[in-house]
Amino acid sequence: MGGLLAVTALASTLACAAPDPLPGAPQFSFVPPLPGTYKLPVIQRAPFGLVLDGNGRVRPLSQFTTGKITLLSFIYTYCRDPTGCPLAHTTFVEVRARLLERSALRDRVRFVSLSFDPLHDLPHVMKAFSAALAGTAPVEWSFLTTSSLSSLAPLLDGFGQEIAIENDAQGRPTRTLAHMLKVFLLDRRGQVREIYSTAFLAPQVVLNDMLTLLLEDGAKIQ
Repeated sequence: MGGLLAVTALASTLACAAPDPLPGAPQFSFVPPLPGTYKLPVIQRAPFGLVLDGNGRVRPLSQFTTGKITLLSFIYTYCRDPTGCPLAHTTFVEVRARLLERSALRDRVRFVSLSFDPLHDLPHVMKAFSAALAGTAPVEWSFLTTSSLSSLAPLLDGFGQEIAIENDAQGRPTRTLAHMLKVFLLDRRGQVREIYSTAFLAPQVVLNDMLTLLLEDGAKIQ
């Protein structure tokens, strides 16, 4: 229970953080190009696999990577590196806030936070983290995990997400130790169109890219 309370407290802190500038966020000296004035080529398809939602129900990952413009990141709930998961969380919160100002677009986008520590981040932990961080704003934000590291591995491989895994005395994998932050932007067909590292994870850059994909689908963004 103590671990769950700590996770909830961390999520509440992130949710209340000042949106601009974000802690650890890159600072740009240029203005991002306007939405629709550039192209985002297809990089790869999102992998297939199974995930668990906050109620422990098995879902195909494709349910959360197709049908909408999707911003997805791998996280673990106890991460405190300011340039890691917390930066992804606060960026998501800020981008979502800017999308909420465009009511016609709310149902065409989603956010996904997928744990890469299924041994700690059980469905009820992700559900509590979601309630504290995402709240009830009318933009879909799913907090997912997997049933095991073996179920997670093909998803990590498919996205190209590098991590370091700690092994126990018998050489069995235990939990994630470290990772390089990556945030993936997917179109509604489940194709990755941009991959953000810490150096380029700025809310306005991400928002303009999402709007560019919405324009590509014929949305009116004004």
